[in-house]
Amino acid sequence: MSTSSDVPSAKSAHTGWQPCGARHVAVYGTLRAGGVNDIARLRPGILSAGRTMLTGTLHDLGYYPGLRLQGTQQVLAEVYPIDAALEQALDGIEGLWPTDVGEYAKRIMTLPVTLPGGGTQMLELLVYEALPATVAQAPLIAAHDWLQWFGDKGVQHPATAFQLNTAKSAETPRDPG
Repeated sequence: MSTSSDVPSAKSAHTGWQPCGARHVAVYGTLRAGGVNDIARLRPGILSAGRTMLTGTLHDLGYYPGLRLQGTQQVLAEVYPIDAALEQALDGIEGLWPTDVGEYAKRIMTLPVTLPGGGTQMLELLVYEALPATVAQAPLIAAHDWLQWFGDKGVQHPATAFQLNTAKSAETPRDPG
């Protein structure tokens, strides 16, 4: 069982950034361990708090996935502790800060997390959900593990790690986690 709530839209550069309040983030794409945007590159030494399954529909957005939290597909996510500084860095990768480019929204969900040492704990998690327009034309991915699925495609990821997601701009390639 899970509970979910929306987080207000990312603030514009004019109103300032505010953290969502979650103490953990669930990552299902390029931010996972071994991904081009491995979260450990943002926070060296960060340890996973465990794994969870997100429920929805997973979409192929090229070099990264988009997850809609509607549907029945189970999608593997790694869970990491976050603080305000790390959350703001993640918001930059996901295109929510300093300007929201309209590709993702932040959601807070309470889900069971399988802990590294065994057992399960309910944790409040920040999840970056793809907006409907983002995935409207994107193919569905029939896999629960995006990182494995992407690796099996044999595609070389471009060297765009940790650049701002700029779906609406041609200045920088987009690459959210």
